[in-house]
Formats: sequence, C-alpha cells, structure tokens
Amino acid sequence: MRRLIIVASVLVVAVLAGVIVAVVRSSGGGEKTVQTVAGHKITEKDLELTVEHFHEEADREGKPFPAKDTAAYRRVEKIALGLLVDQASIRAAAAKLGVQVTEAQVDAKASAPSGESEEGGDIRVEAEVAFGRASARTQLITEAVARKLTAGIAVSPAAVHAYYRSHRALYGSTAYARVAPAIRSQLLSARKNAVLTRWLAKVRAGEPKPNLD
Repeated sequence: MRRLIIVASVLVVAVLAGVIVAVVRSSGGGEKTVQTVAGHKITEKDLELTVEHFHEEADREGKPFPAKDTAAYRRVEKIALGLLVDQASIRAAAAKLGVQVTEAQVDAKASAPSGESEEGGDIRVEAEVAFGRASARTQLITEAVARKLTAGIAVSPAAVHAYYRSHRALYGSTAYARVAPAIRSQLLSARKNAVLTRWLAKVRAGEPKPNLD
C-alpha cells in the first residue's frame, strides 16, 4: 500500500515537472499573498522558491530558459502555482478528516539539498529545502489519509477464491492455497488505492484554479 501511495505521489510531481519546458529564476519576491486556498496563503516567496526548484531541475537536464516577462515564463509560474494550490488543497481536505502532520515528522522525512544546489547559491539551497519539505509534508499527509480512509477495508475469502477461479490461466496448476495470500494482498492493495485515488480526485475537482492576476 505504502509503495503504491509513494508512486502515486511521485507521479503527480513528475507530471507537473514534465509539463515545464523551461524554467526561469524569479527575482524579488516577498510575503505578498498570491492566492489563498482554504485559508492557507500562498505567498510570492512560496512561488519564487517553487519556480527556483524547477530551475534547478532544468539546469541539471541542460534545458534552456525563456526570458522573464515572457508568455513562457508566465506559464511556468502558473504551473508552479498550480502545484502549490494542489498541496494546500490536500492539506486542507486532510485537516477536515482530522489528519495533520508535525514539523518533526516533516523534518525526518524531508531530504537535505544536494551538492549541486549548494553550488547554485543561497536561493537554490533555500528552494530545494522548501520543495523537499513541501513534498514530504504532502506525502506524509496522503499516507495518513489513506490509513484513515482504508482502515476498515477487507477482502473476503470468497472474493479471493472468485479471483482465483476467474484468473486460472495465470496460475496454471498452482494450488489455490499457495496463491491465496498473494491474491488477497493484491486485492486489498487495489481496493485501498482506489479509495485514495477517489479522495484525491474529489479534492482536485474542487481546487481553485491558479490565479496570477
């Protein structure tokens, strides 16, 4: 189950990062609020650091950058803001379920910035730390939500046997007793993952659109 959730979280970030053709470094920044999501304020600094993280990733991949104040740069900012909105929405929806994580948990989960980031200067170190903590927080929250929502899910022996009968070609002459535990585990993981997927889809369906105006 944990592996499925981690993979889902990684895929979400990978898809968002993959949409970015090029990322530029944002200058200035501050504590001005860019957008508010369920009472959580996303600031210019949050946006700057998220964009800077993507800048670091793009540099590692040797990608070019669009100039600031261009339409391409604006698209990058909007994608970065979309990720921040998604994280804030997940955090708010989880809080309604009574799910929260502590700063100590985030500290333990978050990765330290890489040597490459350190070479880029303080802003890159700060960006990598901020992105790592935000990603860690979202993953911890998602895992905690999954545990809460799926606590009562079970797979009956009848369901396991039905799956075995309908997939006999997969098992050949292998006796039911030998594969039953693996089938049960597979079905249980699939059901739990489906519950989490539906919850995330519902959260994202109600998310506000990123707004930079």
